[in-house]
Amino acid sequence: MGKRALQWAPVALGLVCLLSLAYLQRARALAGQNDFAALYAGGRLAGTPDLYSRPANQALVQSVVGVRMEDVVYTRPPFYTAILKPLSLLPYRAAYALFSLATLSSLVWFVWRFSNDCPELPFFAALNLPALAALVEGQDTPLLVAFTGGALLLIRRRRDLAAGLLLSLCAIKFHLFLFIPLLLLLKRRWRILGGAALGTALLTLFAVLVAGPGSLKAYLATLRSNVANPYAEMMPNLHGLITVLQALPWIEAALSILVIAGFLAIALRTNNFELLFGTAIVFGLQVSFHSELMDDVLLLPAFVAVVSQSSSPSIRIAMALILTPIPYFFALAGAPYSAVFPAALFLVLGTFVAVLLPRRNSLALNRENPG
Repeated sequence: MGKRALQWAPVALGLVCLLSLAYLQRARALAGQNDFAALYAGGRLAGTPDLYSRPANQALVQSVVGVRMEDVVYTRPPFYTAILKPLSLLPYRAAYALFSLATLSSLVWFVWRFSNDCPELPFFAALNLPALAALVEGQDTPLLVAFTGGALLLIRRRRDLAAGLLLSLCAIKFHLFLFIPLLLLLKRRWRILGGAALGTALLTLFAVLVAGPGSLKAYLATLRSNVANPYAEMMPNLHGLITVLQALPWIEAALSILVIAGFLAIALRTNNFELLFGTAIVFGLQVSFHSELMDDVLLLPAFVAVVSQSSSPSIRIAMALILTPIPYFFALAGAPYSAVFPAALFLVLGTFVAVLLPRRNSLALNRENPG
């Protein structure tokens, strides 16, 4: 009993630290004056021409929250409104409570389910600032953690079609998963791709039925606007790094090509699919044109997939360090300090390339997942 208590003491200490930080944001978080207001507005405006209208979103948000939030507008895919619609029929506080319960439960389930595969997971989850930010800010990225975790379990059980269907739900933030389809193509995981394609088709149908046929065109126009990219210098990705450094756009394009080339080289020389699945998430976060601190909670499933499959000290240390609070404090400090996180993530990517690229089947892997 004493040894078990000693093992869980760091986890408890991490949770106390996170709760202390959450306490500082308690008033705004408890009132729901956060990003959930945009999701609620999306559900309420579904089926109207105002779904992506900034003035309509701002007016609705102010009416339900009581304060004006300039940058809180609905920018997600139109199919998502079919999922949000039932929540939007409830009073705002009730909808927010149910949503918060769902996101918190997603994180708890993931940590509980994968703690045997990755004993270090509870400790790093207890210190995870992106997880805290997602919960406090009313973000839905914890749902993506559950989706990717569930897909990983289905892939292990060779239920590839179901895994693809579940992965299609990650389209609510598709830009964070750009390397997953590439990985599926390279490894010829056709059933997963088929499930993802079927899921995408169904979601598109939902978008047309619930949000209207014009919603797809309006969504594409929103993606091309600056509404979804208001604070580029704070983004923990390559675009944020280039913005802080005020470098020329072609440098970002060149570095993105370098990242893609690095992933391709790894994927072509490595057979362990689960290891590559986690690697694809990490690489995808770096090149996502738009991401925020809370999106990096996806490094938790990446950590599980990578650490459970590799015994390389360099990879394990790199993944552990990127999950500690230190790089996130730099990200929160604003420019120029916010450049530290994407620079650190580049070092993680470099570690993957340095360890996995030189040799094909002599990798330090715990086990090989059959395709």
